[in-house]
Amino acid sequence: MSDHKLQPVRGTKDLFGDEIKIFNHIISVAKNKSEFFGFEELQTPIFEFSEVFERNLGETSDIVSKEVYKFPDRGDNMLTLRPELTASVVRALTSNGELQQILPKKFFSYGPIFRYDRPQKGRQRQFNQINFEIFGEENFYCDVEAILLATSILKDLGVLNKTTLEINSLGCAETKKNYELALTQYFGKFKNDLSKDSQIRLEKNPLRILDSKEPQDIELLADAPKISNFFSAEAKSRFDSILNLLDKLGVKYLVNQSLVRGLDYYTSTVFEFVMNFEGAQNTVLAGGRYDNLVEKMSGKKVPAIGFAAGIERLMLLAKLNLEKSRPVAVNYISENEKYYAFEIVQKLRYAGFITEFVLDGNFKKQMKRASQNNSRFVVIIGESEMQNGEVSVKDFDNSTEQKVKQELLIHYLEGKI
Repeated sequence: MSDHKLQPVRGTKDLFGDEIKIFNHIISVAKNKSEFFGFEELQTPIFEFSEVFERNLGETSDIVSKEVYKFPDRGDNMLTLRPELTASVVRALTSNGELQQILPKKFFSYGPIFRYDRPQKGRQRQFNQINFEIFGEENFYCDVEAILLATSILKDLGVLNKTTLEINSLGCAETKKNYELALTQYFGKFKNDLSKDSQIRLEKNPLRILDSKEPQDIELLADAPKISNFFSAEAKSRFDSILNLLDKLGVKYLVNQSLVRGLDYYTSTVFEFVMNFEGAQNTVLAGGRYDNLVEKMSGKKVPAIGFAAGIERLMLLAKLNLEKSRPVAVNYISENEKYYAFEIVQKLRYAGFITEFVLDGNFKKQMKRASQNNSRFVVIIGESEMQNGEVSVKDFDNSTEQKVKQELLIHYLEGKI
């Protein structure tokens, strides 16, 4: 096999060592928070029928139009590797009848996501997300609870102070209709100045222009109509209530009227936690309300809100004490003591000690391995120790060695560590 083929595919990454520890820590924090907030865990397949995403994410969204991994299977079904989790979760709940039960219901999920994007720091073609969804609750308090959960996760990971919460409302159906008309009229005057993608968006979904990263589009956004000028009384009241509650709870935020999120299913509240320092990869965690998505899939009207965070993005920010646990090494002088040493290894592991045991190699090699692994204690077993039912415990940190009865070894080590 060529050296090229032995490298990971562009946009993918192998994780091990300290990185996998941070990765697992982020998932652990997310799971812990999901339990405290009353969420059930859910896992979905990594690929779905393509229609699940095309119908519900929006054909004009960058994700569907440019970034999905789509392929036919041998039965001529068009399948797509999931580019996000929410549509998969709604499909799973619909097909399994979960939304026919008593609502509200809350679900937590995590796993790999696939998008054919331009790889760069914090942006891969295969990456991982943690995902939270609340179904069957439309009260504005639920929107605030979702933001509080997101805040709590970021705080526990030590990254909250490196982000800014940006929030907006897409209003109600009336708001959206009137605002889209105003955007069409405004951007229509500059159609030839828009990027090619935004010229298509202008015809199909002008809201998507607000999400553009193209310089010529961004320049036109400054004077574009603001959505707050088109809020219905109901939409304004709801958004004001959310902001007032966040104020009372001491949650800092910035209203960003250009924030629309990149998927067509969002309605009403949308929010993002954005890295607040230069050179960062923008959004860390994002979400919002999608009150029409379940109805679009199943025909049943179920309000919902959710958010997701990229684990790899969080890994760039998260601080974790990565001091490696120091194993206890169990070394034997000769092959005669190997079985006796092996028994002690099992007892130490059952007692909760991280234990290293070299299966092959002379005593010198075993001691070298103990030093390389940064062991503090080495349990040494020779012929005399085996005959007397004891061990010698060498403490590398203070260069001492102590004889200990085998039955007292665990107690002795617990007193030292």
